[in-house]
Amino acid sequence: MISSTKHILIPTDFSACSRMALMYAGSIAEKTGAKITLLNIIEPPFNFPTNVEGVIDYLKENAEQHLESMEREFEKKFGGKNIKMKSQLRIGKPVSQIIEAIGDSKVDLVVMGSGTLESKRNLFYGSISSDIMLSSPVPVLAVPENAKDLKFENFLFTTNFRPGDFKNLLETANFATLFGSDIHMLHVAKEKDLETEIKFRGIKDLAKEEELLSKVNFELLIDSDIISGMSTFIDSKNISLLILNRYKKSVLESMLDENHTKKMRIYSKVPLLVLVGEK
Repeated sequence: MISSTKHILIPTDFSACSRMALMYAGSIAEKTGAKITLLNIIEPPFNFPTNVEGVIDYLKENAEQHLESMEREFEKKFGGKNIKMKSQLRIGKPVSQIIEAIGDSKVDLVVMGSGTLESKRNLFYGSISSDIMLSSPVPVLAVPENAKDLKFENFLFTTNFRPGDFKNLLETANFATLFGSDIHMLHVAKEKDLETEIKFRGIKDLAKEEELLSKVNFELLIDSDIISGMSTFIDSKNISLLILNRYKKSVLESMLDENHTKKMRIYSKVPLLVLVGEK
């Protein structure tokens, strides 16, 4: 569970957004006592067939220098907080190596930067971070390159009333308690009908049983364009963290679609936490 995270993995390409991700991870580690692993993946340069080993050795040396630089930056902000950190280098394809590292190192949370320049398909999140969000067995916090304010103040938890959503709402409430954060639980529907009203009232009843009514603001929004509706809500409520539940078919996949991503430019400043829904 994210509120009791013990090991945070930070895949880094040494970009500005991955350095910001390290700061976000530090804030979480400060609250949970988690240790941090900085991970850099070196992808073999196949265009240097005659001297691959020499090139990889050079890349390793360069990566080690960058990792040391990030460790120094972290120490300036979190020195004295007793947060344990180590660095790791792996060689191979980034996505497969990150997923492997999650399992090998018993990682509870992945925090990574999400740049905007990696591919046309993923204008906002970037191809690697998008793939990790869609395939990681543990929660993923994606920090965009324009996220300048290091804060966890106002959470937006979105729901489509899937079976695993309420469990994740409970966990979100525990996580929010660590930072004294407010929570908005939002469902966006294309039209207001009886089924939507029943589900919305039902989740509020469950929240009442768990004594969450004082901790969560329940919002039902009617909008013909779900993604656009979410974007407008984020803007109006000054949201500092967006939380989505991931299923095989979910809003997350829609957000990563090129057409929808173009509507989501507002999210270029809002970190996204992806929680794993029930399979």
